[in-house]
Amino acid sequence: MTMPDLPRPQDKLEILRKIPIFGPCSDEQLQLISEHSRLVEYKKGEVIYQEGQRADAFYIVASGRLQIFTMINGQKQRYTVLHNGDTFGEISLLTGESHSATVEALNDTLVLQLEKPAFEELINRIPSLVLHLSRLLSKRLRTKEQPAEAGEATIVAIYSAARGVGQTLFTVALAAALRRETNKDVVIVDFSTPEGEVNRFLGLPPQVRTLPLVPVSPWAAEVLEQDVRAHPLGFHFLYAGPATAGEGGGSVVAPLLSALTKHYQYILLDVSLDVNPTVLKALTQADLVYMVTSSSKDTVIRTSALMRQLRESISQKEEQIKVVLNLLECPGERMTPSEVTQCLGRPINHLLPDLGQPMGRITTDDLGTLLDTRQAPYTLIVRRIARELGGILVGLALGSGAALGLAHIGVLKVLEREKIPIDIIAGSSVGALIGGLWASGVSADELEQMALRFKNVWDIRRLFIFDLSLPAVSLVIGAFVGIAMAALAGFWAGFLFGLMVCVLLGLIMGPLVGGPIQGAQLTAKLESDFRGKTFEETWLPLKIVAADPIAREEVIFDSGSIADAVRASVSIPDIFKPVTRFGKLCLDGGVVNPIPVSVLKRSGATRVIAVNVFPPTAEILAHRQDLQRRRAEWEAQLASRSFPVRLLVHFKREIIRSMSPLVFDVIVRSMQSMEYQIAEIACRNADLTLRPTLAGSHWLEFYNPEKFIQRGEEEALRHLPNLKRLVGVTDYPVARPAQPGLTSLTTPPEPGTILTE
Repeated sequence: MTMPDLPRPQDKLEILRKIPIFGPCSDEQLQLISEHSRLVEYKKGEVIYQEGQRADAFYIVASGRLQIFTMINGQKQRYTVLHNGDTFGEISLLTGESHSATVEALNDTLVLQLEKPAFEELINRIPSLVLHLSRLLSKRLRTKEQPAEAGEATIVAIYSAARGVGQTLFTVALAAALRRETNKDVVIVDFSTPEGEVNRFLGLPPQVRTLPLVPVSPWAAEVLEQDVRAHPLGFHFLYAGPATAGEGGGSVVAPLLSALTKHYQYILLDVSLDVNPTVLKALTQADLVYMVTSSSKDTVIRTSALMRQLRESISQKEEQIKVVLNLLECPGERMTPSEVTQCLGRPINHLLPDLGQPMGRITTDDLGTLLDTRQAPYTLIVRRIARELGGILVGLALGSGAALGLAHIGVLKVLEREKIPIDIIAGSSVGALIGGLWASGVSADELEQMALRFKNVWDIRRLFIFDLSLPAVSLVIGAFVGIAMAALAGFWAGFLFGLMVCVLLGLIMGPLVGGPIQGAQLTAKLESDFRGKTFEETWLPLKIVAADPIAREEVIFDSGSIADAVRASVSIPDIFKPVTRFGKLCLDGGVVNPIPVSVLKRSGATRVIAVNVFPPTAEILAHRQDLQRRRAEWEAQLASRSFPVRLLVHFKREIIRSMSPLVFDVIVRSMQSMEYQIAEIACRNADLTLRPTLAGSHWLEFYNPEKFIQRGEEEALRHLPNLKRLVGVTDYPVARPAQPGLTSLTTPPEPGTILTE
C-alpha cells in the first residue's frame, strides 16, 4: 500500500463527482468529503482488508479493479468485482460487525478512503447519504448470496523478444477469434512503437492524437468514445503509444486499463519490445502474458533471457506466462519444438503453423480470409487459444477397455463428419493409443483402416507371442535340462526339450518379473505408427495417462515421445512388462484413471465429453440371460442328435472347460471390473458421457473391429443433438486440419503489405 503524490483539489473533486453515491451532493458537501478523505494506492495482489478484520474505514474505487471473495474449503469463492465508482466496506461500518469477506486488488488500484470517524461525521452532516447507503446495503447483501457470474474482464499482454516473430498478427487474429468464439467485446490496446505496429497493420494513420490522461481520475467516457475505433473483424482498437511513452508513462497504464474493463471483456495489449517502465507496468497489470517466439536459435535464447528478466521484474506466476512458438520461416539456425522446450526450461503452450507467406507478410484482408477458412491450421490454433481464454474449451476423454475401445474410432468419425470441435484430448490405455494417433494427425478414417489390418486373429497375437520376456533363471534351467537330455537322447532332442522347458518356465515365471510379454515388438509398432512424433507436434493438446503402482498415483504424459507414453499407458499388469518413465514404474493408465475426465478438468477444459466402453452390470446380466436361453435351446436340439455326436460335443466342451478361463483372461477381466467402478465415478464429472458398449464382446477381439466402430458411430449419432448443444454451435468445421500449411491465401500479397511483427 502506498500513498500517491497529493492530487490537486480540483482532481479530487472531479473523482468525487463521478461516483454515483455522491451524485446528489452539492459542491460544498463534496468539498467536505474531499477534506475528510485520502487517496491510497494498492498494487496488484495487495489486500485492502481480510475476512474477519474489524471495520475501520469506508472505501471508494477511484480507478482499478478489486475482487471481493471468501475462502471455502481452501478455494476462493468470488462474490463480485469492483470497478471505478464502486464502494465497499460500508456493510461492516453500518452493522458494527467484522468484515465477512476479503478485498484484493486485481490491478493497481487507487482507492478513496474515509476513516470510521470521518465516515460517521459525514453521515450525520449529509443525511442524503443514509438513504443511498441503505439501498446499496440491500443490493450488496443480495449480491453476496450468489457467487460472481462469469464474464469479468481479462487483460492479456502479447510480448516477444525480437521482431519478425508474428506478434502483431497473432494479437489481431486472437482479437478477431475471441470476438467470434465468445461473442464478447474485445479491444486491442497498442503499447508498441511510437508509430504503432497494430495501427500500421490495420492500415490506420501512423499517429492518432495523444490521449489526455489524468493519473488520479477515471478515464472520461467521452475520451474512450473518441479514440477507440471499431474494426470490421469485430473488435475495437485503441492506440495508446504516444500517451504512455516517455517518463511517467507507466503511471497512466492502470487507470486506462481500469476504464476499459468496464466496457470490454477482453483487453489485448500489444506491448513494445523495449523493457521500460510502461512495458513493465502493462505486463504487471495483465492477467496473462503470451510470449511469442520463433524457432530461430538466436530468438529462443533471447526469449529465455527475457523470461528470466520478467520473472525477476514482475509478479506474474509461472502459469500466467504462456509460450507461443511460431513455426514461420526464419533465417539462421532453427530449433525443434523439443529443443525450444529444453532451452526455455518449460513446455510450449501453443504451436502456430507457418502461414506459407514469404517474409511472414500478410494484409488485413488476407487475415479476414484466413479466419473465414476455419480449417486452416493457423486459424485452428488461434481459435483454440480464444476458446481457452473464453473458458469454453471442449475436452474429449477416451477410456480404456482393450478391444472394446475400438468404439472410440466410430465416435471420432462422427465428430469429424459433424464438425464437432475438440480442443484437448486425454486417453488411458487403448484410449491413449487412439487419441494419440488422432492428435498426431491420423484421421478417423485412417484409424479405421489401421484397425482393419488386424482382422486376422494372428496379426495381433504375433506382436506378443514372439515377444516373450524370458527371465534369466528360465534360460539357465532350460540350458541345463537341454544339456542333460542331449547327453541321453541326442543333440536335437536335448535342444527341443530345453527350449520347451525354457518357454514354459518363462510363461510361469514371467508375471513374477513384471509380465511375460517384453513389449519390444509393440514399441517398434508404436514408433512406426507415430513416426517419431512428440507431444509438441500434435495439432491439439494431448494428455496420456499411465499408473504408478508404487506411489498409487497417475502419471501424466504431455511432453516427449508419444509412442513411449502410449507404451506406458497400455502396459496391462502381469501381461506386459512395465516400463520406467520419469523414474516411475508405469502400468496401464486404466488402473488409476480409466476415463481421464479429471485430467481434462485440471487442464482447463470446461466442457468434457467422456467415452465409456465398459458395459454396465445390468447390460451384462441381460446378455448372460440371453446366452442361457440360447444355450437351453441348443441343448434341446442336441438331445435329438445321435449318441456319437453328443459324445463328441461333450468331449469338446470338457476340453474347453478345463482350459478356460486362461490366467490372462482372469487378470484382464478382474482389472476391467475394477475399472468399471472407477469409470462410473469419473463420468459423473463429465458434461456428456457416450456409452458405445457391447456386452458380449471379448477384450481381445481386435480381429473384429467393424462391430465396435459401428457401435461407436451409432452412439455418437444418437447423442449428436446433445454434442452440438454442448459445444454451443452447429456450423463448426472439421475438428482437425486436413493438411499442414495455409490454403486460404492463394494470391501473392498486394503492394503495401506490412511485416507482421
